[in-house]
Amino acid sequence: MVKAKQDTVYELLFTPITINGMELENRIVMAPAHEGMMDEEGYITPAYNDYYFRRAQGGPGMIVLGGILVNPRRFPAPRLSDDKCVPAYKNMIGRIHSETNTKMVAQLYDLLKSARGWRQSVEEVPIEQMKQSIDFFESGAIRAREAGFDAVEIHAAHGVLQADFLSLKNKRKGEYGGKKLENRMRLTVEVYERVRKALGKDYPIGIRINGDEFITGGTTMTQSTATAAKLAELGLDYISVSVGGKYDDSYGADPWGLAFPYPPWGGYSGFRCMPEKYMPEATNIYIAEAIRKAVRDAGYDTPIMGAGRITTPKLAEKLLQEERIDLAGVCRQIIRDPDWPKKAKEGREKEIKKCAYCNNCIETATVGPGGYCKLDKEKI
Repeated sequence: MVKAKQDTVYELLFTPITINGMELENRIVMAPAHEGMMDEEGYITPAYNDYYFRRAQGGPGMIVLGGILVNPRRFPAPRLSDDKCVPAYKNMIGRIHSETNTKMVAQLYDLLKSARGWRQSVEEVPIEQMKQSIDFFESGAIRAREAGFDAVEIHAAHGVLQADFLSLKNKRKGEYGGKKLENRMRLTVEVYERVRKALGKDYPIGIRINGDEFITGGTTMTQSTATAAKLAELGLDYISVSVGGKYDDSYGADPWGLAFPYPPWGGYSGFRCMPEKYMPEATNIYIAEAIRKAVRDAGYDTPIMGAGRITTPKLAEKLLQEERIDLAGVCRQIIRDPDWPKKAKEGREKEIKKCAYCNNCIETATVGPGGYCKLDKEKI
C-alpha cells in the first residue's frame, strides 16, 4: 500500500504518483472526451484554451485532452497534423503551467479507416496508408512535445484506427490481423516504437485501450488482459482502460444532418463507453481491475487508469484503497464542476455540483458550442 503524503481524508487520492519522471500531485485524472471548440480547419479556439485552463485550476493531477487528430485529412476535430497548430497549444499549455501544477497530455489518434465510411473494415486499409499513419503519429507526437505537453497518449480505444486493428474482429490476413494477438497488435507496436524513438526514453507515453468492446465478436477481457500485459512489457508508461464506443452496433447516422461526417451514434457499446445515470457507479472498473491484475501478474507496475461513473471522491478513494486502479479517471463530473478535485482535498465534498450523467455535454460538443454543462449557466 502506498503511504499518503497529504493531510486529507482521501489519503491515496491525494498521494503523488510518478510516471516516467512526470510527477502528478494526486491520482485524479480528467479523462478525455471530445470538447468541440475548434474551427472548421481543426485549430483550437480561445474558448478551448479557457475550458482547459479552468479545469486545470480545479487541481486534477493530470488532464488528458480529447482526441487530437494526427492525420491532415479534413475532419471536425482538434489537430496536430500541421506545424501551424502548435502555437495555440503552446499558448494554452504555457498558461496552464504558469498557474497550476496540472500535467497536460495530448491524446493522439488517426481515423484512417473512416475515409470510405464508418463501417469500412480494417481489411480494406492499404498497407501504404498504414505506414503513412505511423509517420503521422510520429510527427504529431513531436509537435505535442514542442507545444509543451507533459506526455502523449496513443488512442487505441473505441472506434479509431488502432482499436480496430487490436480488435478480435480484425480478420485481416497476413501480419496485421487474424487470430494471433501479435499480428493484431503489430500496428500499435509500430506506432509506439516510432513515437518512442522520436521522443526518447524519458518522455512519458501512455495508451488508452478497450477492456471490452461490448459488440458481437469483439474484444473481451480475455484478449485485453493479454494485450495490456504485452503493452506493459513493451514499455508504455501507463495504460488507460475504457470500453465500448464502437460503431458496429450503431443505430444510424447522426439525426442532425451535420456538415461534417461525425461518427454515427452508438448503440449499447456507446452507452457502456459513456455510462448514464441508470448504470451502476464505477460500472466499468471491474475491467480495469482485471487488466491491472494481469499486468501485475506479468511482473510490471505500470499504472492503470480506470473510468466510467466515478462519481465521488469517496468512491475514487475506495477504488484506490482496494488496489483496483492506480489513477481515477473523472471526466463528466469535472465538466460539471471543475473544482471537484479542490473541493475533495479541502473537505468540501458537500459543495460539489453533481453530474446528472445525461451526456448532454458530449452532445453539445458535437452539435453546439461545446464546453459546458446544461445544468450550469456558465459555459466554462
